[in-house]
Amino acid sequence: MTCNCTQYQPIELDRISIKRRIKESPAIRKSLVVLSENTELRLSLFQCPSCEQFWQSGHEWNFGDEEYLFQVPPISIEEWLEESYKQPAAMMIYSAMMSDYYEKLGDDQGDSSCRVDGCSDRVVRFCVFCKQHQVESLQGQGKLPQFPIGRIFPPYDGS
Repeated sequence: MTCNCTQYQPIELDRISIKRRIKESPAIRKSLVVLSENTELRLSLFQCPSCEQFWQSGHEWNFGDEEYLFQVPPISIEEWLEESYKQPAAMMIYSAMMSDYYEKLGDDQGDSSCRVDGCSDRVVRFCVFCKQHQVESLQGQGKLPQFPIGRIFPPYDGS
């Protein structure tokens, strides 16, 4: 039995590519076997019985919480249950939101050092923290999104 796995390229981190994959996913899913599920995160790990390609599901609120599938490297079920792969839509949304924030924040620095013990970086203008610690502070307050959870994988790791 032949499969169509090779016709699906990695998802580009843009809305059009993710929406396209959402539409393609029901057909992709039909030919796959479920290897494991993480009910807490609502994720599934699949494998193609023909070519043995691994796939993971994803859901993202910004895309109507609809399921989409993407190819991932081979992994043991135990490792996947410990840490699934990052979802491309989550990476795209995080990147877009943080890009907007960094643009607004600008590159102007103040004259003093960051208030975090051991950090000698200069503060962001009109702030008490450097850029990194300012972001971490706002993430801790829920005012900026958290970095997407999961393990990074090619091609999203820069390789």
